[in-house]
Amino acid sequence: PLPSGRELAVELGVSYVTARKAIGALQAQGLLTRGGNGRLVLGGRRAGGQLAQLAFIAPNFPSLEVMRWRLAIDRLADEHPCAVKNHFFRHWHDPALIDIIERSDGAFLYPTAEEVPAAFAARLRARRIVIIDQDWSALGVPSICCFPAAFVRTLLDHCRARGHRRIAVLNTQPHDYAIQARLAAYQGWAVDHGMVPHLIDAPVMVGEDPAVHAQTVLAAALRGGARDWSALFCTTGTVALAAMRALHLAGIAPGRDVAVCTLNDDGLGELVIPSLTAQAPVDPTHYLRQTLTWMLDPQQAWQGAVLIQPERCEVAVRESTGAE
Repeated sequence: PLPSGRELAVELGVSYVTARKAIGALQAQGLLTRGGNGRLVLGGRRAGGQLAQLAFIAPNFPSLEVMRWRLAIDRLADEHPCAVKNHFFRHWHDPALIDIIERSDGAFLYPTAEEVPAAFAARLRARRIVIIDQDWSALGVPSICCFPAAFVRTLLDHCRARGHRRIAVLNTQPHDYAIQARLAAYQGWAVDHGMVPHLIDAPVMVGEDPAVHAQTVLAAALRGGARDWSALFCTTGTVALAAMRALHLAGIAPGRDVAVCTLNDDGLGELVIPSLTAQAPVDPTHYLRQTLTWMLDPQQAWQGAVLIQPERCEVAVRESTGAE
């Protein structure tokens, strides 16, 4: 690694601003880049001085989470000799999807909820592809998962510490790897604590709106009989917001009459009333930098665990579970 910008400024006897401008110009020419730890290193345009061509690939339907990942990747790509293009797809057998993966020097793939074909997973393993927001490590594909299913237990522990002994789960998302793992984590936790799992699970089809369906499903469940749970874990922030609306319309106050929490609040937890308890936000920049460095160096083998994720869960305790 080379000296930092401030160290270079001191060594060369110039201002830090001048050093930064010079570093920026060298990065733009592909003569410098930043390593996995953020330090300057010599690197990496492709042969002939071309920028590495990377892809950001996501399902062809709106998602706040997809937008946040895209912005984080854009910010990081500005520091490296690469260009990142957006591509969208509807299903795994889309010929354009295969073409993008084959033509790109590397790609960040935000998966659809459809089951991935074995042949497609094998194709990914042969390329410099990173899965974002889900865990495909069992398929041998490098993955970044900021909200691991194991952390569901931490949210449920929080509810239990608040005195709740009957905790239900609501899901209307399609059953992708992440949702299946979260439901399994809930069921395992309930059994471990001597509770009977109470699943309200009504997944929509891929591409359909899980929020409207969540409000409808929970409203029907509340009308259908006596509620025997005092806390509700929702598989996603979208489902949680819809659930709180359904509770409100039924005359049940979230945070007072029923505790509501989720794993990933989609960045909206502090903006709603009541505010939504969830895992504290995770900045993916460090994880993305590690994978981007690997994509930009064709000679570098993947190092470390195939799954990249936080080591521990910090709970952002908010009004929906009784915080003042």
